[in-house]
Amino acid sequence: MTTASPDFESGSLDAIPTAPSVAKATVVAVGGALAGLIGLAAWWFLPAALDQVLTANPSIGGLFSRNFVAVLANGCFLAAAAAGATCVAAGLLALVRSRATWWILFLSLGTVHVVGAAFVGTAWYATSTILAAGLQIDNADQDKVTTTLLWWQLAWPALAMMAAAAWMQTMLRSRSVYGAFTGQDGEPLRGDEALEDLRTGGRDPRHRKSLYASGLTHLLVIVVIPWLMQMDGCIEPYRVPKGSGNPVVAIVKMVKPKPKKKKKAITVNPNSAIVFDKPDLDHTEADEQMKEMTEHKYEVAATTGATGNLGKGGGTQGGWPEGMEDYKIRFIRLDHGGAGWDDGMDETGADINFLREFAQTTGFRKIARSGESHSIALLRKYPRDGFPPFVYLTGNGGMGRTTPSDDKILREYCLGGGLLIADAGSLAFDQSFRHFIHKVFPDKPLVDIADDDEIYRLPFTFPDGAPAFWHHGGRRALGIKHEGQWVVFYHPGDMNDAWKSPGYTDVSPEMRASAMHLGINLVRYAFDRWNDAVAKAGK
Repeated sequence: MTTASPDFESGSLDAIPTAPSVAKATVVAVGGALAGLIGLAAWWFLPAALDQVLTANPSIGGLFSRNFVAVLANGCFLAAAAAGATCVAAGLLALVRSRATWWILFLSLGTVHVVGAAFVGTAWYATSTILAAGLQIDNADQDKVTTTLLWWQLAWPALAMMAAAAWMQTMLRSRSVYGAFTGQDGEPLRGDEALEDLRTGGRDPRHRKSLYASGLTHLLVIVVIPWLMQMDGCIEPYRVPKGSGNPVVAIVKMVKPKPKKKKKAITVNPNSAIVFDKPDLDHTEADEQMKEMTEHKYEVAATTGATGNLGKGGGTQGGWPEGMEDYKIRFIRLDHGGAGWDDGMDETGADINFLREFAQTTGFRKIARSGESHSIALLRKYPRDGFPPFVYLTGNGGMGRTTPSDDKILREYCLGGGLLIADAGSLAFDQSFRHFIHKVFPDKPLVDIADDDEIYRLPFTFPDGAPAFWHHGGRRALGIKHEGQWVVFYHPGDMNDAWKSPGYTDVSPEMRASAMHLGINLVRYAFDRWNDAVAKAGK
């Protein structure tokens, strides 16, 4: 004679083992204890992590205090500690199998669902309040995509724990595990039916169809869509022109316009009652002096060589020894998600205009049909001999949200032979970029680039350093060096605007040419570093 089971029996099901299984019971008991340890770890580590985030983002800290997010989060941490301690104790007790320890373990696992649901809800409430308030995280603007991804990063561990607890409870409600705790044989239980449904889809076709549809829908919404949102796509290896060459040298110098000859002044009796001249307050002598001091023009004059032989190695045909015969010059921007990251990729044509100027000046005619862009994370997918020699970063506002993983990937790219060319489109971007690059290189400051640096000498010479243009963040170009080589070039004056097509920017032909030539110098420098890095990696 058998005692009643904790839920009604389902009758016989095909191929379901119902004999008591001590091994399965032990696995469930140990699993419950491990789940409890994870809960205790969350209580121990997460409060400090939250405090660190709120310290770095005081505006969010104030928001969380007003909206009770901090109180809810700390409540979740305490609940995780209580549930964790309960599960650890229940798991250890369950190693001594009895009807009482079965109930203790089953109910303890139920607390995982309560705490997990509370944490997932609190994470959603927190990210929603940040989005609604329009706040930044680490100086990065937030939108629906970034906050959804942030919620997923916070929620998926709790969802995984809830799924594990549900599986352990299902096992506890199976005849083989229940029998191991009670020593009773009998018909399959509801847990057996659930496990059989997972294996076969159920005996009822409509039940099977709804089960599959529900499972796939939850998988799509909770896992697949967030995963796809983080996908970077495919990449094409970068192909530098193969060959050997030397740079063309040209002079790009800043000159002041010649002052106009002053007209002879007419001497008038100051005591005369007749006023001969009415002064123009809008065009005073001081105004003209200020205009003369601040107005500059740029002149370009080639000094030696012919176009088409740019490169490294000393040859005459041009190219780089580690390059490819089937080359293609590409212009790759980094999509950081902030305002204006793609400024110049539209009909203004900054990227393609620069590529065409590069082809016309150097003779390397195989260029991309347009500029392209991808995330920072995608840099890690390039092969060691096909990474882009340079990437371009700009914006008209604050930078978008970047992760510590992005910072690490960009640092490894730069230290591995790549050059980051950053260009300020506004004062807001200048401030945001300086904060961002300090996270990427906390040990390497931005420093002034001397006027006689190699970057300003080949193939065009800039005796006075980089032209200032609009100088949103200052008049001097800055950079970061590693082992004697520039890994970051930062222009605070918006080269990008000078590359745009006429009608979309207010620059003189001389200024436009100066911006193009400075860009060519940077690409030449980047190709040289790329060649050295690939050659070193191939040894």
